[in-house]
Amino acid sequence: MRENYTPKLVLIIIVLILSVYTAVPSLGFFPEVEDIDRNGIISEIDFRNFHRSKMESDQSFLSVYDENKNGKLENSEWETGYLKEKDSRGLNLDPRFWDRFFYDKTVTLGLDLQGGIDLIYRVESEEPIKDEKDRRGLLRKTIQVLKNRIDILGITEPVVQRYDQDHIRIQLAGRFDEGQVKTIIGQTDLLKFQEVIDSQETALGFGAQARNSAYEIVRQVRQLDKSGKETAAPLWFLLKRAPIVKGDEIDSAFPRFDQFGKPEIGLKFKAAGAETLMKETKRLVGRRVAIVLGGEVYMAPNIKEQFGAECVVEGNFNLDYVRGIVDVLKAGSLPAKLIPVHENRIGATLGQDSVERGFLAGKIGFLLVFVLMFVWYRGSGLVANLSLIFNLLVLLALMVFLGATMTLPGIAGLILTVGMAVDANVIIFERIREELKAGKSSRAAIDVGFNKAFTAILDANITSLLTCFILFKFGSGPIQGFAVTLSLGIIASMFTAIFVVKILLGAYYGRERRQALSI
Repeated sequence: MRENYTPKLVLIIIVLILSVYTAVPSLGFFPEVEDIDRNGIISEIDFRNFHRSKMESDQSFLSVYDENKNGKLENSEWETGYLKEKDSRGLNLDPRFWDRFFYDKTVTLGLDLQGGIDLIYRVESEEPIKDEKDRRGLLRKTIQVLKNRIDILGITEPVVQRYDQDHIRIQLAGRFDEGQVKTIIGQTDLLKFQEVIDSQETALGFGAQARNSAYEIVRQVRQLDKSGKETAAPLWFLLKRAPIVKGDEIDSAFPRFDQFGKPEIGLKFKAAGAETLMKETKRLVGRRVAIVLGGEVYMAPNIKEQFGAECVVEGNFNLDYVRGIVDVLKAGSLPAKLIPVHENRIGATLGQDSVERGFLAGKIGFLLVFVLMFVWYRGSGLVANLSLIFNLLVLLALMVFLGATMTLPGIAGLILTVGMAVDANVIIFERIREELKAGKSSRAAIDVGFNKAFTAILDANITSLLTCFILFKFGSGPIQGFAVTLSLGIIASMFTAIFVVKILLGAYYGRERRQALSI
């Protein structure tokens, strides 16, 4: 009785389509358009900036419009070329045409591949720590708040963990506003309303008042124009240290826009916080209250009448920053003070070099495997090679879907996965050869060969998965990346090297009378 392969072939096709849909954007086929004005929207300005960068590497464009022959396009040169060539070259069009047909996320690269920062903070409690249990509890709560803040800011795959007895280590990969992130990480109370005692053009202008422990000096946030230039020197404020209300008394925070379309932060306080704010602002009518955000004074309005339960924070914000601050305010205040003790920047150039070398090693490994499998096993080797490509797509799709991070050791895990998948096929094909030599038909040899090899392959893969679990449990950072990539690769190879290869060979050789099995 013939086996009906149709349902299994349909399953393979569905998995292939889903894998291609999810994994292809991570293979670098599509252009990346940067949001240069950081307004949260990819617009024509961003398209033009992308095309300008591309045209600066186009010799035919440079030969016509690069008048000073320095290999770069000055603003005037680019504008001239843009106006003349925008229609013929599509310089005003969105270059991401094919992106819309695929998944909108790509695999996340780790700190060692795309660069980033490595920060170590010492945790200082305002209250005395009684024993090690209290210390562990304080660190656990601090780590949780930090993870909430960083995750909400949109930085993917942060590493936040205990380091030494009373330190916390934070590793952040990618491109982001470093100063903004460090401010948000280290600020115990991100938002505070504080009474203004005085304001001066310099911090030295407060005289003896500055030595009063009940006061603190806070600088006004820099005011920038559209070109990014500072419009005026920021003022310095002498504030009453004890805040009127803090961020943890906020019931809800939300982004909103003023009448000119500028983003601002809307706040609604809890009942107790709203009552305190109304009482204190009633007392301070005619005086100033500073709204301190991230350690800087954003507003210091004169109080004309008492505040209600809701208010608005205005400033020179972009939409991404407003959204980030709103979400971080929801994450709560830190239970302890963070003192920075170490900072290390990993350059993106080093990361790119690591990526290129890692993928070059992967390409060479793939090519050698492809050639050897085809030469040694002929037609069956070709099927195994196709399953390796399928395996890579499934692995990348799983990493994207699960939000796993690709690290430099992870690339090694990916290459090792190829070897393990090929090893499974080699065991199977050798078993099939033995059955063919024993006089079995192609279909019978395929069935028996796969059945006999399956137990050995399963045992080896389960052992490898247990090793990966131990590495992930007790390792950190890149080692965990290696464990994740290898474990996902093993799962993918079990599907592609065993199930897919068997179904393809069985479907081809098992229906009608076929020629001898090419193996």
